[in-house]
Amino acid sequence: MAKAAHAPRRRARILVVDDVPAVREGLVALLASAGYEVEAADGGASALRVLESRGADLVLTDLYMPDMSGWDLAHAVRARGQVNSQGEPVCLGLYSALLSGLPREQLARHRVDFTIAKLTDADTVLDTIERALAWSEV
Repeated sequence: MAKAAHAPRRRARILVVDDVPAVREGLVALLASAGYEVEAADGGASALRVLESRGADLVLTDLYMPDMSGWDLAHAVRARGQVNSQGEPVCLGLYSALLSGLPREQLARHRVDFTIAKLTDADTVLDTIERALAWSEV
């Protein structure tokens, strides 16, 4: 269960990207209940359209999706020079059930800022997002 009184230290716009509706909607509900402005995309192509038109401070993407992997999305976000509301590079996180064993070099090469394992409890998800935003100084 999420912290009842959790409130973000700063306003932030978060884009959640997942091809599984239940996962995507659950993350959106959790982050919105914590006070974030949240938008959702069902895959990499739609995420890029959202970023192009409305932007985001943080992108949280599933790693394995049919149209574009999280790696491909991360590469596209970095190649396009997407920035947050402060003009800094968008904070980018991977959300997957298969994070163990991912090479650190691959995370660094795609400039992934943080990871969250699927089935992580709500408090840990919120704390990780808050730390990622604080680190990126959104």
